[in-house]
Amino acid sequence: MKAMFEMPETITYALPERIGNTDLFVGRKKEFDYYLGDWYYYLVNNMARSQAIVARRRKGKTAFLERLFNILWSCSESKVIPFFYVMQERQITLASFAKDFFATFVSHYLSFLTRNKDWVLSPLNYMEMKKYITQYPDLYKKSISIDEFEKTGNWDLMWSVARRTPFDIAVSTGVKVVQIIDEFQNINAYIVNERGKTIDSMSGAYRDLAERKEAPLIVSGSEVHRLLEILCRLTAGFAENVLENLPEEEAKEAVWKYAQATDTRIDEHAVEKIWNLTQGDPLYLKALFLTRYNDTQDYTNEDNIVATYTQEITRGEIYGIWGEYIAAFFLEANERDAKRIMLYLFQAGEERTRAQIIKDLKLDMTDDELETKLQKLIKADLISQGETNFDYKIEKDKTYELVFRRLFQEEIDNCIPDIRKELRQEMDGNAKL
Repeated sequence: MKAMFEMPETITYALPERIGNTDLFVGRKKEFDYYLGDWYYYLVNNMARSQAIVARRRKGKTAFLERLFNILWSCSESKVIPFFYVMQERQITLASFAKDFFATFVSHYLSFLTRNKDWVLSPLNYMEMKKYITQYPDLYKKSISIDEFEKTGNWDLMWSVARRTPFDIAVSTGVKVVQIIDEFQNINAYIVNERGKTIDSMSGAYRDLAERKEAPLIVSGSEVHRLLEILCRLTAGFAENVLENLPEEEAKEAVWKYAQATDTRIDEHAVEKIWNLTQGDPLYLKALFLTRYNDTQDYTNEDNIVATYTQEITRGEIYGIWGEYIAAFFLEANERDAKRIMLYLFQAGEERTRAQIIKDLKLDMTDDELETKLQKLIKADLISQGETNFDYKIEKDKTYELVFRRLFQEEIDNCIPDIRKELRQEMDGNAKL
């Protein structure tokens, strides 16, 4: 019989969760059932495979990982120690990064052993850390090595010591370390060497460590294509898991909780309409209730839902998130054909081959030229690969579609979408008929 994970009686929120009000965290039963079920069993029996959680921004990846960390940290009797690190979107030298990574791991490790959550709330910096590790010989020796390598200017060896520390400590002490690294795609983009040049091969350090069972990794990233590129280079070290929208039951529970927290009136009818509209997307649910445009605080009236959501699509947080993705691509080049292709894929609602795209849009380009353009759109996380490398699609998402069409449809075919009308149709479930 499998050794089962036992939930703690209470969760200590050692790691501050970005969701803010922890009561607003809802669902993810499928994910928790796996990571605290089969994967946990494999972990304690030295068989767990490193994991990659993939989804675009604001899908709830970080919220899930922070809650997973806090659950594991709250289990004081276990020998499974969580470590959480965020790859920042800022330039940092390899030497500083190595020391920061090491100090953060030490803070989380000692925090678990001593039950001092302050060292997770505010991790020790590298200098502060030193006075606390003198009674931990393995950690103390590693800090001495890092200092010596820094004196000789050998930043690579500083990082080598730091990145191996979670695994080495797990092996030497007989515990398991779960390394949770958020925004992992940034590892190749912001760390620089002695000459100030970006080290775009940093992720290669995990080719071996990802396969080690004593301290497996759970990595995540919001720039999907960049993260997948890294994972491909790390061969079979990671199992890929896509974080999807909340299922209907969990999404409706979230609606009730957000409504209560924001003092917004709803009823069963409104909940059904909001489910049809958002399809359980965490960003859309949150934006609908926490937006500054929720003036009436009454969603029992459908007009209020439509009015608020229209504002979110045209100028609110939803617009900002999707606008950032779109702008990242189209600010580089005003590619009219790319816009036409995206509108075509939205309207198709299913996969299309390159041959179909060229024929239907009467594109004056070769198959190779179209493939190059489509790969750029995939890299920007605006479209997706289909079943084969010859097929392309955009996942059904009326909200994303309306943001895009509001920006570009008039330019493409002189048509302005009636956003309110289409939102009503979506709320009524007409799009599913």
